[in-house]
Amino acid sequence: MQAIRVETVVENDGELHLSRLPCRKGDHVEAIVLLPEGRPASDKEAARERFLEQARASQFRSAGKYPSRDELHDRA
Repeated sequence: MQAIRVETVVENDGELHLSRLPCRKGDHVEAIVLLPEGRPASDKEAARERFLEQARASQFRSAGKYPSRDELHDRA
């Protein structure tokens, strides 16, 4: 049996869609799904919280008001 490697992203919980495979209708195939080890979903949420905490603590701010659309495009 020929092996090919396809990496994709799960878009809906519990569903995996594969396309552009070198197969024809009626071909018998075997699929093996390897899940990455470590990093449970709670790690993703923890990373998001750390990011938001750092963003809120950031001192980076605009020095003044933002220009209007007309000012940006010399329409005045």
